[in-house]
Amino acid sequence: MNEQAPGGPGEKAALSPPEAAEEARAIAVRAEVTADGVVDALREVREARERA
Repeated sequence: MNEQAPGGPGEKAALSPPEAAEEARAIAVRAEVTADGVVDALREVREARERA
C-alpha cells in the first residue's frame, strides 16, 4: 500500500476501494480510529471511485 504514484518520487499511490477498506480495518483492529483517519479513508475511496 505504500506504492509510488506515477506523479513522482515521494507521492503515494491512491488506494483502491478494497485497499482503503483493508487499511480502515487494520486501523480499527489496532484501536487507533480517529475522526481524521475515517475522513482520510473515505476521501481516498471517493477519489479512487472518481478515477475508475
